[in-house]
Amino acid sequence: MKVLTKSIIGLLCATTLAGTYFSYTEHQNNRQWEQQQQRNTQYWSHMQSIYLRNFDYALAETLAAPTFADRQAALQSAIENANLIVQFVSSASVTTNVQSWPAYESFITNGSRYLAYPASEKESSLNPNQVEQIQRLRKFARTALPYLDLMREKGDGTTLSDIERISTEMEEALSQLDSVSTYGNKAFNEFLYNQNPYAPPKPGTVFAGETTYKATELAAKAKIFMGEAWNTGAGKQIVNMVSGGSSPQLGEVMDFKLSDTAGKPISSYVATLSKSGHVLQVTRDGSTSEEGAVEQSMDLKQAIAVADTWMARWSDERMTIVAKEIKDTSIYLTYIPVREQVSIPQMHVLWEFDRRTGALKSFDAYNYFYNYNKTFPLHPKLTVEQASEKLGSKVNISDRPKLEIQNSKLVYALSVTGIEGVSHVYVNALTGAYEGIDYNL
Repeated sequence: MKVLTKSIIGLLCATTLAGTYFSYTEHQNNRQWEQQQQRNTQYWSHMQSIYLRNFDYALAETLAAPTFADRQAALQSAIENANLIVQFVSSASVTTNVQSWPAYESFITNGSRYLAYPASEKESSLNPNQVEQIQRLRKFARTALPYLDLMREKGDGTTLSDIERISTEMEEALSQLDSVSTYGNKAFNEFLYNQNPYAPPKPGTVFAGETTYKATELAAKAKIFMGEAWNTGAGKQIVNMVSGGSSPQLGEVMDFKLSDTAGKPISSYVATLSKSGHVLQVTRDGSTSEEGAVEQSMDLKQAIAVADTWMARWSDERMTIVAKEIKDTSIYLTYIPVREQVSIPQMHVLWEFDRRTGALKSFDAYNYFYNYNKTFPLHPKLTVEQASEKLGSKVNISDRPKLEIQNSKLVYALSVTGIEGVSHVYVNALTGAYEGIDYNL
């Protein structure tokens, strides 16, 4: 009995010690997570404070500018800082535990959108309405800044509950302010319309004039493209159309699946084709088991080899792989066309493979076909040297510039150093105009 009692007591002690250790470990992990969230939030509020102060400074310069050129430079600075603030706001949910700030985000988003309007003006001075809207944006900035400063002034002494309280107080204060108002502003509305005039889509314009096929002919094309992925072993296999639809740009599209003679699906893959026979997408239907899946792991080299084989069946156009990534259980590959040495990233084709089994998880060529019949400028008017002269003094070229299409414009992608977070500056290869940056946090 004494031995049994000692054993029970020993077991209880061990259990207690294990529970205590687990609780301590969990407490430490929670504490570390909270400290990391606190540091992220303090850094985030610190950067918001810097950009918002720069934003207010630029607006003040806009009102005080003695010349048209000075005013334009100040407005451009305000827009750039507003865009940076918007980017940081959108990243807050990922890197911090801060609640959403609808009033704050609405002010800065509407402000960035509005400031492009006075920046487009050619008049020597701002009109009274424009001055009023800029003053409203300044009041927003000067109301929010003290709260952002308060979030970080205590340093490590600031808790997440402090930050949440200050955030709530700031939101309440901002919600009392008059936002940027464009209601009834005809000139502003005309400016927006001229930026993005409405052009009603014409049904099926992408493949207009191409030969169309019957469902049985499209099924045969789908089976050729799917190749070994639809070779599920013995027994007769039939490709059936399972659904269909239409798109304003692509016209009629049809979905195909592999079935047995009884009509039962025997593959999880669904291939989507246009009426003119182009393979738009391949997805997997989770309701169907894939008994014929290859049970072997796949590395990056093998995935590229398999994708290259599929790409050869998919299109005659030369496609170049520009991105490859292994993430969790998937391998991702991105292909784009390169025409006359000009890259066209907006026409990308995406592949995803399961690295555990080697099976295809998805294929997506929609972006390629949305731009299928567009004509892109491929011949620059500026030399590399002329484009490089358009760069600001704070950046230095770090690699040979490349030509590519960005938003349907031919640009030089200038790889640069000198500004943290900026890897490329884009310069229009026809006009020399600045076309933006590649920015990363």
